[in-house]
Amino acid sequence: MVGSPWQAGYGLPTTDYERNRTMSLLSALRVALEALLVNKGRSALTSLGIVIGISAVIAMVSAGSGAREKLDERLETVGKNLILIRAGARTQQGLVADFVPLSQDDAYAIRKEVGSLLLGATAVQTTQRLALTRTGKWPTDVVGITPDMQHIRNWQVMLGRYITDDDVKKMAPICLIGQTVRRKLFPGKANPLGEWIRIDRLRVRVVAVLGEKGRSPTGADQDNQIFLPITTLQRRLVGEERIGLVLAAARSEGSIERAKAEIVRVMRQRHHLKTGAPDDFDVSTVREMAQVAEVLAKTLTILVGIIASISLVVGGIGIMNIMLVSVTERTREIGIRMAVGATSVDILSQFLLEAMVLALIGGLLGITLGISAAAALAAFASWPIVVSPFIVSLAFLVSAGVGIFFGYYPALKASRLDPIVALRYE
Repeated sequence: MVGSPWQAGYGLPTTDYERNRTMSLLSALRVALEALLVNKGRSALTSLGIVIGISAVIAMVSAGSGAREKLDERLETVGKNLILIRAGARTQQGLVADFVPLSQDDAYAIRKEVGSLLLGATAVQTTQRLALTRTGKWPTDVVGITPDMQHIRNWQVMLGRYITDDDVKKMAPICLIGQTVRRKLFPGKANPLGEWIRIDRLRVRVVAVLGEKGRSPTGADQDNQIFLPITTLQRRLVGEERIGLVLAAARSEGSIERAKAEIVRVMRQRHHLKTGAPDDFDVSTVREMAQVAEVLAKTLTILVGIIASISLVVGGIGIMNIMLVSVTERTREIGIRMAVGATSVDILSQFLLEAMVLALIGGLLGITLGISAAAALAAFASWPIVVSPFIVSLAFLVSAGVGIFFGYYPALKASRLDPIVALRYE
């Protein structure tokens, strides 16, 4: 008997066969749930491997994604196009070899010859000092820079003005301060412009307060810094003109590698290095440093995935074992069902459905636990919660697949029982 067009239009069963098949599936699902609920403890322990495997994958993938987003956020404050030229060649372990100091002339040469690919290049010299005012004292980094630093790091000036070329030429006793320094040296004062800070014997006047920058990817507080014209720091504070770092920034992400190659060429020429001789300096990019962190995160995710896969296999073996026990326990029931008309396909479907339901329950519990663990990790590490719908869907499908794969043999064994032998089973 064919149903009405209304039924067909709404996807309802339109034949007796389809209605019977739907009822049979629902009935099989109900029987599967009832069979699992008979031994709640056993079912829970059986699905534990699935729960652990699924939750571990979701939690670690989410943690890795959150960490990458946090890293990108911090890279934005540092500058994704930043190029670092450091004195001394680096070994594979990151140790300094053949230290040859850099100079301001190196920065000038890079700016002149590679300027078309760069936003700027500046020599940087840093020292740690105790800064004092009438209202506070605070240990901080004192950094000598040039005007190019503003374009290289894209730092916003909240109050006042930036350092100028004239300040560098005149060794002006002025400074720019970060927000941490402002809070520590001028507590309760939002606008410290014109105030004086003493650093050793040098007194410098505050001409600018920089915007909040937060922490760098290494965890350093970028707001705990005082910036001076580099000549002021070199000649009036530390008495040393050799520098260990030149900072540059490529105009775009696409030009980073070209800019880096040109900088290496210029530096080799300036240091009179022969063809084949190793560099006595190091040129690296912030992006390369970030890639190292990403590789570590991916490696950790892969390792967790392998461990989780082992847990899933163990969980699957547990499902197979319990289903084999269930087949043995319910042999007489199988014989009765076959005697009243159930086919081998019906028996196979029934036990396969039970295994799949058991695995899916474990998968759902694992997804819930994994998302909870991801939220806890995100709150602890202060990074965003990133739970991919694709990973959740994949986890659900994997748990179903485990149930089908490991439940097939017990279901097949049940479907091949001889009804007469099964009815005699005690």
